[in-house]
Amino acid sequence: MSRNSISKNIKVSDIQVFPLFIPFKRPHRISLGLAEGREILVAKVTTTSGIVGVGEAVAHPAFSGETLESLRGAIDYLKECVVGRDPLNINQINNLMDKRLYGNYGAKAAIEMALLDIKGKYFQVPVYDLLGGKMQEKLPLSRSVSQSNIEKDIEEANKFVKEGYRIIKIKVGVLNIKQDIQRVKAVREEVGPEISLRVDANQGWSVPAALKFIEKTKEYNLEFIEQPLPKWNIDGLAYLRNKSVIPIMADEAATTEHEVLEIIRRKAADFISIKVIKCGGIMKARKILSLAESAGIQCYLGSQAETSIGTLASLHLALSTEKFTYGGEIYGPVFFAENIVKEPPRIENGFIYPYDKPGLGVELDEDKVRDLLIKG
Repeated sequence: MSRNSISKNIKVSDIQVFPLFIPFKRPHRISLGLAEGREILVAKVTTTSGIVGVGEAVAHPAFSGETLESLRGAIDYLKECVVGRDPLNINQINNLMDKRLYGNYGAKAAIEMALLDIKGKYFQVPVYDLLGGKMQEKLPLSRSVSQSNIEKDIEEANKFVKEGYRIIKIKVGVLNIKQDIQRVKAVREEVGPEISLRVDANQGWSVPAALKFIEKTKEYNLEFIEQPLPKWNIDGLAYLRNKSVIPIMADEAATTEHEVLEIIRRKAADFISIKVIKCGGIMKARKILSLAESAGIQCYLGSQAETSIGTLASLHLALSTEKFTYGGEIYGPVFFAENIVKEPPRIENGFIYPYDKPGLGVELDEDKVRDLLIKG
């Protein structure tokens, strides 16, 4: 089929959005605040051919600056870049969205996810095939310990290890440095030396506090420290990386390609956390992945706690490359108390597996979406 005939045969007819609140199974506490669940905006893109695609964005104002209301407004503002256009020409639509609206990466990611879902269904292939093909069959998952209580941390870490997880991340930065050091020590002694242990401060420390933490925890074989400083403090991050015996990861500081270039230029990180929704979609995530790879920086697949929709979008990205050797934390489907798709991705023994279905491989549970819909 020629490109011209494809363009004439299918157009985007509409975008609908569904604002949801989905509770977590237990509260999630990080330095940016306590969360009982997530506000999620599901985007449903329909076409003239009857093919429907779905995407999602996460409202996490303290992390991304995007609220549920701003996500809805952005998608409505971006409709003229999408409706009436060829959904298979995702490059063109992404370009139009970037020209029309600065930032608003979550809204753009939700639309792009839905378009990739449509394109996969159109050609009857999974999204990872659209990205060049599957390089691996599964992704090792990290689970986060975020109770800020030693006894609960130990209990949760043990539970994860028994379930087959080999990667544990401790959320730090809520308590004082001394307490966080004690938590790391306790979890390491409990899970043993074979478990990969990492920490994430979510911008919660100063340079002196981070240096103290590094000095007191270097014996516990931490794989990395994620975003120890405020995201604007790239000079501080570079200084810390130069002084630290523990590798440093940039997350909140590494949203766009330009920010990642600056991190590379200043030698400010050993790792970059890539999140599909954070950076505006899979296509932009792949650009960041290439930049990091060219600079010899390792990449990690992060998460904003997405449903199965965003989880599978991230997984398709991860499986299309061998570069996420440190795994990822896309465990939303087992962290949320409710699932909004009919068949969540398979998570077993610390690994997550894709579906070999066209597109993202998800089907919305319309009844569950109605149950979780935020009214008004």
